[in-house]
Amino acid sequence: MQTHWIDNLAVPGNGPAIDILNPATEERIDTIPGGQVEVVHACVAAARRAFEGWAGMSPTHRQQLISTAIDRLAQMRDEVAHLLTREMGKPLSQAANEVNKAIQGMRASAEMVIHLRSGQQMAADLELNFQQRCARGVAACVMPWNFPVALGLDNVVPNLLVGNTVVWKPSEKTPLTSRLLVEKIFGHLPPGAINLLLGDGPTVGDALVRHPQVDLLVFVGSEQTGRHLGGICGQHLKKAVLELGGKDALIVDETVDIPTAARYAAEAAFSNSGQICTSIERLYVARKIFPEFLAALTAQARAIRVGNGMDAATQMGPLADRGQLERVSRQVQEAVDAGATLHHGGAPLAGPGFFYPPTVLTQLDPICSLMTEETFGPVAPCIPFDDFDEAIAQANASHFGLASMVMTSSAPRALRAIHALRAGMIKINTMRGKAPGGSSEPVRGSGLGYGYGMEFFNEITTQKSVYWRAVLG
Repeated sequence: MQTHWIDNLAVPGNGPAIDILNPATEERIDTIPGGQVEVVHACVAAARRAFEGWAGMSPTHRQQLISTAIDRLAQMRDEVAHLLTREMGKPLSQAANEVNKAIQGMRASAEMVIHLRSGQQMAADLELNFQQRCARGVAACVMPWNFPVALGLDNVVPNLLVGNTVVWKPSEKTPLTSRLLVEKIFGHLPPGAINLLLGDGPTVGDALVRHPQVDLLVFVGSEQTGRHLGGICGQHLKKAVLELGGKDALIVDETVDIPTAARYAAEAAFSNSGQICTSIERLYVARKIFPEFLAALTAQARAIRVGNGMDAATQMGPLADRGQLERVSRQVQEAVDAGATLHHGGAPLAGPGFFYPPTVLTQLDPICSLMTEETFGPVAPCIPFDDFDEAIAQANASHFGLASMVMTSSAPRALRAIHALRAGMIKINTMRGKAPGGSSEPVRGSGLGYGYGMEFFNEITTQKSVYWRAVLG
């Protein structure tokens, strides 16, 4: 059984064991402790003891320690990628890419933190007025299972760089890579600077966020859990940064190259088996090109090789666990029962493993769960539109607001979409932004606060204003 990591020590856990399964084979690869509240107290106490020393350390020294962590991760990237594929299921090449992105993100954070500004300085007569950015204290980083390495480090490392100490709570679905990382790449940090808390969310995650010595919550996960944890933070006036779910829409107009658009749409909908918060889950396509686009997208779906991530030929792995498989299956079946037409996929593949094929549907009821709830699976519901503004209205007809995507050769339409789409991130003819830092703020049910870039550094620190007069009087 895996152990917690507290004060740079492996600490055995209590409570019923949680099995960690390989989602491609359903074989048990390890167990973790279910967790008890006493372990939460131990993690937070260690982080609190370490805070003054860690926050008081020079920023340059903290950067040096994180640089060592980056070097260690680079040296063990293959080991981490293999473990990631075993516990999460994604193809090994994609797992390796996730590790590489994590390394890039750590380096970017270490460079960006240098530019964390303390604000304006004004001197007049015998007075000096200035602002200073300060660490908040103990940060609870409650992280998801879909990108446990990249998203975990994207949130943990900035907190460490600014001087916060961390209690890292990985998902109980994919805790093994986090457990490996916290000891192997962060083991040289002072005791208590970073601690890893294993266990189930309702028990230890809830207790962690409620703990009075936790100053900050950084959460990436579902809307339901985010609302619950955010509510706890609100009751206790505790800072929370929340990146939650999405129901991202793609608008494809008649000006595009159809084969290229279909290829991009397939990647946007089916990458990581659709288990990305910014996956495309609704496709609005101009009626003029709808039949040809649908045929091209369906061909893309048929061509994707689904299988064990350890097989070099695999392009798409399984869903993360049985619960996710049942969720996707339920939504698709409800859509079909309500009159949707299947063009490919639509049912789990024969086991073992939690495999669901790339699925394409049309004739959707706009109020079915597949069109309103987050799916988090490889499903592409396609809807034709006659008017571009109509497509924007349909894209906005969701209580989520994480991201939206538009494919068009018309600059006026692109500008119209940028203005009218209600989402924190708008992507025009691309799936991913490449701006330094990549900051965006989700809206509506997709979260609160900035999750990346310099704005994230501001979220996880406080600003202290200082008014200093040299002589009293």
